[in-house]
Amino acid sequence: MENGKLNKIFAGFVFLFSFIVYYLTIAPTTSFWDCGEFIACSYRLAVPHPPGAPLYLLVGRIFSMLPIFADIAKRVNLISTLSSAFTVMFLYLIIVIMIKNYLRSEKNDTSRYIPYLGAMIGSLTFAFTTSFWFNAVEAEVYAASMLFTSLVVWLIMLWSEKSTEVGNEKYLLLIMYLVGLATGVHLLNVLALPMVFLIIYYKKYPVNTTTFIYLTLIGALLTGLIYPGLVQGIPNLAKIAGFFGLFLSILVLIIALWYLINRGKHLASLLLMSILLVVLGYSTYATIYIRSNLNPNIDENDPETIEEFISYMNREQYGEHTLDRAKILAESPNGKRYRSTWDFFWNYQVQKMYNRYFLWNFMGKDDSSDSFSWTKYLMIPLLLGLLGAWYQFYKDWKYGLAVAALFFMTGLAIILYLNQPDPQPRERDYSYVGSFFAFSIWIGIGAAAIMEWFTKKFQAGNVITFSVAGFLFFFSPIQVMMQNYDSQDRSGNYVAWDYSYNMLVSCERNGILYTNGDNDTFPLWYLQEVEYIRTDLRVANLSLLNTNWYVYQLKNFEPRVPISLSDQEIDRIMPVGWPQKKTVQIDFPEAYAQKEFQEYQKFSFTPSKAPGGKISFSLGPKFYNRYLRVQDWMILNTLYANQFQKPMYFAVTVSRDNMLDGLQQYLRMDGLAFKITTIPNWQIQPDTLFNNLMYKYRYTNLDNPAVYYDDNIIALLQNYRSAFIQLANHFATVNEREKVQVLMQKMEAVLPPAVIPYTNNVLKYWIDAYQIYAGIKTKDSLNLRNYQEKELEDIAKILVNLGETESAEIAFQEILTSNPNNFQAKAFLVDIYGKLERYQDAIRILEPWVEQNPGDAGAKKRLEEYQRKVSAK
Repeated sequence: MENGKLNKIFAGFVFLFSFIVYYLTIAPTTSFWDCGEFIACSYRLAVPHPPGAPLYLLVGRIFSMLPIFADIAKRVNLISTLSSAFTVMFLYLIIVIMIKNYLRSEKNDTSRYIPYLGAMIGSLTFAFTTSFWFNAVEAEVYAASMLFTSLVVWLIMLWSEKSTEVGNEKYLLLIMYLVGLATGVHLLNVLALPMVFLIIYYKKYPVNTTTFIYLTLIGALLTGLIYPGLVQGIPNLAKIAGFFGLFLSILVLIIALWYLINRGKHLASLLLMSILLVVLGYSTYATIYIRSNLNPNIDENDPETIEEFISYMNREQYGEHTLDRAKILAESPNGKRYRSTWDFFWNYQVQKMYNRYFLWNFMGKDDSSDSFSWTKYLMIPLLLGLLGAWYQFYKDWKYGLAVAALFFMTGLAIILYLNQPDPQPRERDYSYVGSFFAFSIWIGIGAAAIMEWFTKKFQAGNVITFSVAGFLFFFSPIQVMMQNYDSQDRSGNYVAWDYSYNMLVSCERNGILYTNGDNDTFPLWYLQEVEYIRTDLRVANLSLLNTNWYVYQLKNFEPRVPISLSDQEIDRIMPVGWPQKKTVQIDFPEAYAQKEFQEYQKFSFTPSKAPGGKISFSLGPKFYNRYLRVQDWMILNTLYANQFQKPMYFAVTVSRDNMLDGLQQYLRMDGLAFKITTIPNWQIQPDTLFNNLMYKYRYTNLDNPAVYYDDNIIALLQNYRSAFIQLANHFATVNEREKVQVLMQKMEAVLPPAVIPYTNNVLKYWIDAYQIYAGIKTKDSLNLRNYQEKELEDIAKILVNLGETESAEIAFQEILTSNPNNFQAKAFLVDIYGKLERYQDAIRILEPWVEQNPGDAGAKKRLEEYQRKVSAK
């Protein structure tokens, strides 16, 4: 079989194998973080967070219209699945060329397989690494961005083989066009250019110190010309010269290109044509400007003027970027953990935020922590990569340096540039997938080197080559795939959809729901914008509420939020002076208060009369101890302007600090949302909460042991248990055991501990106690020896409060068995025996205690009292 045909067969296999695995593990709907935003913005052609991803949204819009799945989110997820499979295929082709650069094929059937087998091992190992696989099954830009990076690297490798042919420039021009297009997905693709320039340099210029210095300077200049040059310069040019001036400038460049071509200025025309192709690719950003002017429901930063578009592209919403590590260390909430700037840089930014992720992918991620595992992959991918790096530098240092440039620029160079503070809101391993891609080239070369050595050593033909390849294939890509399959399989994971749906249905119609960040906002936007669920409800993100454009949108676009500020005042909005704690009073209509009070009285005994015509609470400064943040002021403004005409809620994910200090006493927990009421300390509305938990909420696959949930998801799901416990507590207070039983049975059915473990022991104590109270568990089924002494003491106290004295007695006796000197246990047992009139049992505890502690007057008095009562009988 011809080598070209053989190469295509291997490439096709790599694509199909990776695609099938990704397809089997693809998320069935939206996921957390940016996924909901990107799906909604794709479907609606809206404007996502800066700096946007216009090309991704255009492709996403096309995929959202394809009738391939019932769920639109899954259609958009498929972009990542296809992009990732193609990336793996292009990685395979890149490794083949790299190996062939130093291993010239012999004419026998043995050596000619080595490049293909090595490339297959390297590419498929990368396919199933933790970070890349995670991106491959959800609607995020990183998979599509990696496709562009792999295309650019493959094209420059292809050009390197054809650099002496007529018309070879077409590959270079295509690369520049792809770089321009890639800016419409993610700017990471620009980081592949140093590798491109190195390979052009090797093929076209003599390699020496002088030319290398020139290359470095020219490469840096050209990279800077694209970003930030063209990417940020084009909007600035439009600001200075207007759109007419921008078009005129492009026309001048086209005329100049025509002139250079006619004059035979080959290099100059190639450079100018490259610039024009980058501009052409970058032109997808026009859709951001166009769509923003049509005011879609999601219109972040509202970039509908040139000035606003420049602000959008410069990511000004996120504040000024600095490379000053000392400043970032000083501003980091965890900065005191580090002895020096160097300690911060090395141990946090390098070790934790890059090296740890690197080892996740090539040694394995530890299942019980956020660290790496020494044994998961048996270190084989890591060792193959290190061997491959050494071997490539040994055989072909020029291309080894090119791969190293890609490895550095997409890894540690990002660390140096981002200068991240500690902590970060989420793991950032997805940012460095380009670096892991480069290392996987070395894995393929390392595998090929081992096959080459064994083939030459034993002279056994195909048998030894394929035997070694089979061994490496199993212990690298297959081992990595098997170890990661469960944790990366999201085919049954509906948590983001269900959690967001449950949050929306927790709120009454036409309400306002304040949310905290990405995970309690973007999936909700998806449900509203794509699936048209609860479009009457206004989701107001507190982080965005600090910006004037967002306040303007909340005020003026449906569904509107009551805000008393004029548009001009909103334009000038800034933190409000608030130097000390003040009392805030919010008026409310008498009719509304009476209605709410009547509802309250059905389930509570206090207060005895309806509250007055206003709520009152104290509020201190939130910003530099002198100001209210804009978000705080806007919540207050809406409370004043709304006067309880629209129901207002905070998501349960909102931190207490963001709910305003004294206002918390007026929050009622209705499930996954807290409602602002006129009655203080009204903790729950039992009917509403019962209806939500039992009938409205969805808990898809939370009882399915085949679905993997990571620690963050499991922690999030404890909010459901908290709601069940609060409602069970109410029903236990009014002695409605049957309802407690129904609640506990429902909770165990939808949230079995075997699938969703407890993350909070206190919850577990309460659940055990309520299950005994409801008759689901017997007093003898507590498995008391599984508890530590303090834990057992806590659960026993809960049982006492619930009136489950027999079960509490068993628990306290178990404590005394292991620790006879536990005073708390003895005191509680004495109280229990006293209430049950089991005075003799109480005396048996008190007598030795008083004998050992003669100064305890209270115990002595209690003993004498019980002795009299026994004598009286």
